Amino acid sequence: MSHKTHWRPELLAPVGDPTSLRAAINNGADAVYLGLDRFNARLGAQNFSAEELSEAIDLAHLHGVRVYITANVVILPDEMASALALVDEIWSMGADAIIVQDLGLASVIKSELEDVRLHASTQIGAHNTPTIAELGRAGFSRVTLAREMALGQVSRLVASTDLEVEIFAHGALCVCYSGQCLMSSMIGGRSANRGRCAQPCRLTYQLEDAKSRKARSPGAHLLSTKDLSTIEMLPDLIATGVSSLKIEGRMKAPEYVALVTGVYRRALDRAIADPEGFEVSAAEKSILAEAFSRGFSSAYLTGIRDNTMMSFTRPNNRGIPIGRVGQVRAGRTQIKLDVAMDIGDTVEVWTGRGRHVAKIGSIEIAGQQATTAPAGSSPFVDIGASVSQGDRVFRVVNAALQRAARRTFTKTDGTFGPLVDFRVKALTGHPLHVSATHGSIEVAVEGPVVERARTKPITPAEITEHVGRLGGTPFRLGSVSVDLSAEAGLGYSALHRVRREALDALKVSLLKPWEGRQRIFPAVLNPSRTRPKSDVPQIVVWTTSPTVAKACLQAGANRVIMAGTQDHAVTRQISSAALELPRIAHDEEIADILDLAAEYPSVVAGNLGLIPILSQRSVSVEAHWSLNATNAHSVAALAKSGASFAWLSPELSGRQIASIAHNATIPVGISVYGYQEVMITEHCVLMSIGDCSKRCHSCRRREERYFLKDAKGYSFPAITDATGRTRIYNSVPLDLTRAIPEIIQAGVDAVRLDFIHENAQRAERITAHFREMLIEGFSGRSKAHASKLPHLAENSTSGQFFRGIG
Repeated sequence: MSHKTHWRPELLAPVGDPTSLRAAINNGADAVYLGLDRFNARLGAQNFSAEELSEAIDLAHLHGVRVYITANVVILPDEMASALALVDEIWSMGADAIIVQDLGLASVIKSELEDVRLHASTQIGAHNTPTIAELGRAGFSRVTLAREMALGQVSRLVASTDLEVEIFAHGALCVCYSGQCLMSSMIGGRSANRGRCAQPCRLTYQLEDAKSRKARSPGAHLLSTKDLSTIEMLPDLIATGVSSLKIEGRMKAPEYVALVTGVYRRALDRAIADPEGFEVSAAEKSILAEAFSRGFSSAYLTGIRDNTMMSFTRPNNRGIPIGRVGQVRAGRTQIKLDVAMDIGDTVEVWTGRGRHVAKIGSIEIAGQQATTAPAGSSPFVDIGASVSQGDRVFRVVNAALQRAARRTFTKTDGTFGPLVDFRVKALTGHPLHVSATHGSIEVAVEGPVVERARTKPITPAEITEHVGRLGGTPFRLGSVSVDLSAEAGLGYSALHRVRREALDALKVSLLKPWEGRQRIFPAVLNPSRTRPKSDVPQIVVWTTSPTVAKACLQAGANRVIMAGTQDHAVTRQISSAALELPRIAHDEEIADILDLAAEYPSVVAGNLGLIPILSQRSVSVEAHWSLNATNAHSVAALAKSGASFAWLSPELSGRQIASIAHNATIPVGISVYGYQEVMITEHCVLMSIGDCSKRCHSCRRREERYFLKDAKGYSFPAITDATGRTRIYNSVPLDLTRAIPEIIQAGVDAVRLDFIHENAQRAERITAHFREMLIEGFSGRSKAHASKLPHLAENSTSGQFFRGIG
């Protein structure tokens, strides 16, 4: 890839608490992103109070560091006013941008707080040109791309837009497209779209076929990815023209932030200065690995989507290998070291019986106690467990490295901070004059008139020493120049006072660009409902089978949605059939998708960018549930893009659904039966079986039905399509039979039945069942009657309908 010269992307560091902020600033971040204790996709981090946030923003700005605040979760119907009020408060504090996932919140912000700069969260899943264009029309100034992008795709997207483009450069990888994962929500009630992901992708699974035969695999953690690392390809990232390189890790410790930010800062500067001669040292790679690593991969950026990007054997920090167990005697273990080891290090021994972690409390070399053991030595240490000769030893905590990292954000000796240069004029008969300069900003203050010394004149060295005392300030001393009358007398207290006033004035000047932002206290009005009220919701069937579709229409379904790779010549002949389009649609796939959509009068689109294109071509477009409509404003935003119908998020409660239906500007619907899709992955889980031809269209493995069985015995259907993408479904079907009275009362316009496993006969029975329940419910059958109805499946779930995601 040809390299742009002197293009300088921003280095964006994660901050989960005030200490991490100092770590990021002091180690060279150009910008940081952080969140408060609400409306934040990392609620497990310490985060910031409102008071801490104001101080954090000022501190960062004094160091020339931009601050982006996360509001990157879906907003529930009763939260829009408080979310907007929070954005109003944050913006008044001086935030440089707000990172947003919810399209409704973005719409309200641009309507009520138009000056607020919006960044589109990776949770929106932008991965094609039309989506970026639509986000630009919605008021976003930057978009964080989905991680599932190759370098060439990134370059083309950057060239296609005036928006800033941000990509992830380092840190954890979600196996599922961000914003599309419902697994944590559906199996444990902890929504990733609300910042509470329980990381079920890091758990153990067994791949089995429909006959419960176990497939071989290289490990048990079949959904656990390695971590992303792009340190060795920085010149190529720079050449794409992206505006920002983002480090993931707001849940990580300040030491991690310091180490990773520091390595990337130094490497990025070298890559900018000399892209052709750029190299990464072994020491830098080791620092990144010891900061935290599940193993590293460049993943999708270099076209990798196979097993090499997966961490099948370990879902957490693996550290680095440091040696093997030698002799074991009298409770002491010898380690034959390939790298140095210190007291305080934490090691993990991989034994035949599992892994044992121990902190090194003492080191013995040749009968002598030591604090460190060099590479090539064989010290004895206390492991405190049964280990065997030849067992591998990994270091998972490097004590010396951690101490070095801490020094970067705990030292108060003036090593860090914005550089300030002083000029002091102390001329007898004139006021003491002190100017302070940082970059292009200069301030000057005056003190008392300088008089002749009564005893000893003050010296330039004394002035330099006392003006340069910057302890307790955010500044770092640069130079001090002194213009001094030989006979001048001056008290130290006067110097201290004028220096303090100069620094206060400099601080005010540095923060001036964010001055004057006032809170607006905007009001939020719900959208006005203009559509007629439905008496009985329509029944809509989703299926991949034309046979199932025809059977369900005969059983009373009003219309069907056809998905997958079915015979379109057949499905086009089915009356009322809409086509569900692939919601993952990279630029090179869009032309074929649009050609196919043109053959249908209506489609369901889960890709934001396709909605305006198709609606402008007079195709009726329904917004897919994966677009995360969780409030009436997000429904209105989808309508503005061109949607004529919106399927609501499956994470909503009945009460929340009713609120949206009451205010929605276009018809809305919900799913009431079926195996809910909980993940969509670019990585094919069938690759874990072994060697793969990578000819997805003709893959024989796809002819079998496979399931991911978890440690509790639940089996999650895993279906891979002709592109190699995998969809994982909940282990039990949704069944809202008992909620029919509430659903009717909520006022939704349609209910959807999803059939992925059911044959035509069973699908027909289920359709007739819901038809009957809807008619009975409308006829006034009581809620008590509905609560006694049997479920359609022996094991089923009501999803979030009765509990919500909070």
